Amino acid sequence: MRPACPGDTENGNCFRSRFTTLMSLYPSPQLSPIRIWTIGLPIAAGWAVYAIVFTVASALVVLSTLGLIAATLLAIAYVAKQVTLQNDFDDRLDAETKSLQGQLQQLLDAIPRDTSPVNQASLVLPSTRFSPRTISEMSAACEAGRGLLNRLRAQRAQTIAVLANLDSGVLLVNQKGRVTMANAAAKRFFSISWEPVGKPLVEAIRQPELLEAVRLVVKDKAPRDVVADLRDAEGNRRVLRVLCAAVSFEDVTAVLLTARDESENHQVEEMRREFVANVSHELKTPLAAIKGYAETVELAISDDPEAAIHFVSQIHDQCRRLERLIADMMTLARAQAGKQHLRLATVDLDAVIAESIATYAPVAAAKDITLLHEPSQGQPANVYADREATLTIANNVIGNAIRYTPDGGQVVATARLDGDFAVLSVRDNGIGIPQHEQQRVFERFYRADKSRKHHSSGTGLGL
Repeated sequence: MRPACPGDTENGNCFRSRFTTLMSLYPSPQLSPIRIWTIGLPIAAGWAVYAIVFTVASALVVLSTLGLIAATLLAIAYVAKQVTLQNDFDDRLDAETKSLQGQLQQLLDAIPRDTSPVNQASLVLPSTRFSPRTISEMSAACEAGRGLLNRLRAQRAQTIAVLANLDSGVLLVNQKGRVTMANAAAKRFFSISWEPVGKPLVEAIRQPELLEAVRLVVKDKAPRDVVADLRDAEGNRRVLRVLCAAVSFEDVTAVLLTARDESENHQVEEMRREFVANVSHELKTPLAAIKGYAETVELAISDDPEAAIHFVSQIHDQCRRLERLIADMMTLARAQAGKQHLRLATVDLDAVIAESIATYAPVAAAKDITLLHEPSQGQPANVYADREATLTIANNVIGNAIRYTPDGGQVVATARLDGDFAVLSVRDNGIGIPQHEQQRVFERFYRADKSRKHHSSGTGLGL
């Protein structure tokens, strides 16, 4: 637009009159108990005024430098676009306003330093004119800033997505001991059902050794490795290995906690230790029995042949017991080494059960246990499997049932088809397995509660 009084433009009176007319659209300070400042910034090149930037706020807000600078930058971006579209590059910047810094400084200098009430409803800033070079530079800077902001947003979104899907728990704690970041795994590991960001770490984590480790890391910047033994909301045990390390952002030091769930490894290690203790006992017992029986046979073979035969039979039983223990250990070793080769073929489950029952018939008879086989009805229960491995499964299940069934009890083994699957089922009237332990019967080295262990020996590897 063109000013109506170009002759008076030098002193700004023409623009001020137009500015006052525009300001009449805003409420007068006398009509409101809240004092406001209205700042108008004319953007002009030559005689042309391309835009006017108004900032309207309370007196305290106007004094906020950051808000004012943000509004000015938005205006500069808009004007740069308009001037570029109109190709109006005739004028040059004044010497005192050749840089963006100069433009902003003029704007800041025009802001009053006191907060006393003002009678004027408006504050007019000096007219500002831009050169083509400055406009181009500002436009490029705005585009570069916008691109940088978009990249930062994308990187932040990517970082948040990665942290959210990590298996490890991640917590960031500032020097004041407050949580500044926590991913989903960390909340799950430490049973945090609320948002911990902004809260003291002591409210989120109740482990004294972990809190002490964080305090020491803040003090000496040396990393700490802590094993935390926790209980979740359901009372289940959870073992975490937490690495506490100092991280620096410019002059600020924070503590990064990285937690890894090692509950399963810890549980397996405990069962392995128990297994070693059990095996030591299980191996010593039959060896001691064999030694005693052999010495008795040596003494009685000439005087009491019948007693010698009985003791020889006991020696054979103990040897078979040792053989089973060693077979279990060898099977485990082969499986862990990846050397368990299966010979797959069509296997009749009923035939496997019959062979297993024949093997355990003497053991069942010794305890007066009735051992029955109920063959499948109709179509044979055939599976595609390794026959020896399938027989081992049947022996383990049937032998386990006989071992934990009291004298005079009953064990029934059946095979049947169930859709695309075949089911090998063993029923008995023994002591059973508690409901809360049934889900663990297939874990290596696991044996049910200690009340069952006095009934029989075992390694926990059968199933």
